[in-house]
Amino acid sequence: MQMTIGIGTHLGQTPTGNQAATPAAGISHILSDGWRAFHPQAADVTTAPPPIIVTRQGFDGSGNSTTHSDSVAITTRTRDPYPDHDTLTETDVALSDFIYAGDTISGVPNTSTLAYPKPIAMWLNHDREHANGPVHSLRLAVAHGFARLGRPVAAVKFIASDGVTSVAQTVSSMTSAQFEASSLHVPHFATDMDLTPLTQGALLTIDAVIYPWVGDAFTISTDADPYPSPNLTTLRLLNDRTGAYGTALAYVDSASGDDSTGTVAGDAAAAGTPFATIAAAAAAIATFNANTYGRPNDAGGGIIRLVEGVHDFTPFKSQGTSIDVPLVVEAADPAKRDTTILTDGGSSKFNGIPAQLKIRDLTLRKTGGSVVFLDSGAASPNHLFVTENCIWDANNTSYYGAWVYRVGRFFQRNCMIGAGGDPRQGNFFSTEATMVTAVGCDRCAGSITYQAAGCSNLSEFNWRAPTTARPAMDGLFLGWNVFTNGTTSNPIININAPIGPRGLAFVGNIVESWGTSSNAALRLNADGDTSPAENVVFQHNSIIGERINLMYLDGVVNVAKSAHVSFNLFERLNIKSDVFASQGENTGNWPVRYKVGWSHNAIASGSNNNAGYGPVSWLGETPSAGEITGTPPAFVDDRSHLGPDTGGGDYTPTTASTLPVIPAGRAAYPVDLVGNAIIAGQSCIGAITPPV
Repeated sequence: MQMTIGIGTHLGQTPTGNQAATPAAGISHILSDGWRAFHPQAADVTTAPPPIIVTRQGFDGSGNSTTHSDSVAITTRTRDPYPDHDTLTETDVALSDFIYAGDTISGVPNTSTLAYPKPIAMWLNHDREHANGPVHSLRLAVAHGFARLGRPVAAVKFIASDGVTSVAQTVSSMTSAQFEASSLHVPHFATDMDLTPLTQGALLTIDAVIYPWVGDAFTISTDADPYPSPNLTTLRLLNDRTGAYGTALAYVDSASGDDSTGTVAGDAAAAGTPFATIAAAAAAIATFNANTYGRPNDAGGGIIRLVEGVHDFTPFKSQGTSIDVPLVVEAADPAKRDTTILTDGGSSKFNGIPAQLKIRDLTLRKTGGSVVFLDSGAASPNHLFVTENCIWDANNTSYYGAWVYRVGRFFQRNCMIGAGGDPRQGNFFSTEATMVTAVGCDRCAGSITYQAAGCSNLSEFNWRAPTTARPAMDGLFLGWNVFTNGTTSNPIININAPIGPRGLAFVGNIVESWGTSSNAALRLNADGDTSPAENVVFQHNSIIGERINLMYLDGVVNVAKSAHVSFNLFERLNIKSDVFASQGENTGNWPVRYKVGWSHNAIASGSNNNAGYGPVSWLGETPSAGEITGTPPAFVDDRSHLGPDTGGGDYTPTTASTLPVIPAGRAAYPVDLVGNAIIAGQSCIGAITPPV
């Protein structure tokens, strides 16, 4: 039988008093896997020993190198693998958190070979923004396993460079943005960057250095993807701080405009002589840019304004070519977004939009059946398509997966679905090159989503294999979203893929399972998956109505799997390993079963096979610090399988709920996804914490 020694204190809390007097806690050395220690008298220890005092390399809020002292508990003696799983080892003990190669413990040799985990991040800015003044806001969402003090990392340094001169700003406090479309909040690091020292008209490179509390600094330009990429990479920003780059304006009125008499101007005077088509307006902007601003064959930076009414899409790829920043198509009056409509016109428009295009403040309406609407012919991430403050309206037509087809990197911000239903833009199609990032949207992510933050009513997330046109998803970031599905025959969150050092962040999310959906709410490298997984950060989530299947080793292949899992609310938790598989080699996910790097989670209904802990239980070998199980919480409005089963519930815990409280100094973020302050020592775990 498994013997639990005791969880003691946990990571992130500096020990005091007598605890600090015996830092080694009786161990002789840390084993190479970094989650176990050799304890010569482990069999004689029956009560909680003092914690191990670990000195870790990291940074402070100014981005300066420093060390942090964490306490790591001895949690339990480990067992032998199947078929000897009822036998405990004589000397090996599990730890409450990982020990890394760069860590030191007074008087104890550290033979761990583990490298520090890397920060995981996503930009809330889109690529090739047009800075129209001397100050421009930059925003970066971040996650890390060693979060503390209400911040995932100690600081972020933002850097803007014109290739000769650079300006930088280090930020240690976090801010929060709420989005109109989703009503959700996204905590992040932000700065208002002064572009005055940089060359007017230059296409700047935007970089960032992330300084974790524990670990090595992460520089996006060298440690993330090469530019361009749908994964984390540097950005480009047009420095038009004086306005000298020039913004050409053209208006389109499909009812009374005239392509032969339409004019372009550097101001709104062009409104008096509109064009009839977008294509003619784009061509005229390119000519105006050449004659007025010296930018030949370049419509980029220009703005085409559509007057209120219905506009059938006309291809304008050659006319709308852009170099530095996208051509913009927008409503002439943003307040009339609902009635300023761009449609597919009922027929396919292949390769019809320029390689860089931004559409904002419009309704995009589907009128045809199986037609291609927006397509730039992208075969790589070199193309960029941005939608902002738009309404996507299926117009009660049937779904077609290539309505938005080959557009390359597809960035959506603050977009929502119209009354005619969801056209499911950005969804899977066998030959498409669509790579979605969604920020603050309602139901607009699509299934080729690389990153999503602050989005509501998302039906699913599926990891997609790379193609020749679409790179592998790496460093996935999914934060402060609400996923809800009542019909899927697959898990709502379905990830079965190698997760390497760049990691996966799943933070602050709600996953709601209801209706006829009976599969796992979340499947992460489980159910026969043979992919390794490391640097998985799973914090402040609520998984409601169904189970989470996490990091199984239930086949014949043994690989390493581990995660940092804190402050989550699970309905049921399943972790299968060597005993389930009858495979003695399947021990690579034991850090998950022994809850290494876990803290203060609640599992309402235990696992699917056992309410307790032990070698045969899918719940794991032992509880982590602050873990409770078997106590379902009460929510303000539970509409999952456990409630009326209609979906769209309010998963704010009521005062009747018994949930762990986040320990002082340990919160990963300052606010939850609805904007409530997370107050360590008072706020409860989960995606939503009631106001304190």
